[in-house]
Amino acid sequence: MKRLILGLGNDILTDDGIGIYIVEQLKSEIHDADIICSADSGFGLLDHMLGYDQVILIDSIITGKTDVGKIHHFSSSDFSQHIPFSIHSTDIISILEYSRKCGFSVPDRVEFLAVEIEDNQTFHEGLSPSIEECKEAIVNEVRGRLRNIFDNHVWIVNPG
Repeated sequence: MKRLILGLGNDILTDDGIGIYIVEQLKSEIHDADIICSADSGFGLLDHMLGYDQVILIDSIITGKTDVGKIHHFSSSDFSQHIPFSIHSTDIISILEYSRKCGFSVPDRVEFLAVEIEDNQTFHEGLSPSIEECKEAIVNEVRGRLRNIFDNHVWIVNPG
């Protein structure tokens, strides 16, 4: 199975860079999965995902319904009623459905791990104090969730 972990965000928009931060922290622990960080959205993500069987997107989210630092876990089946995931452009579920209809080799399994953040609008290189304070706990929780998703098949070390 060909797997991809895709860390998303913009590291000059405060907490929006948390997906990139997480993937950078975990990349040395993972084998048997490709690791990419990207600021792309919408159709720009398609190029990264072509040819993979399974993709894990790690990004930020603001729902305002839970504590900052909480990890939300969605799979593509959670969006069966076509709820857009991205506010930036065409949502990834629609892009994958369209691409599949066009005959492109896109993943059948897509998981979303999204960290609840408080600020993705302020131009600032660095995380907000509340995310900075819990960033290692966030990385540890995402590590555990990735292990579950991949059934421990992609890990080369046990950091703790």
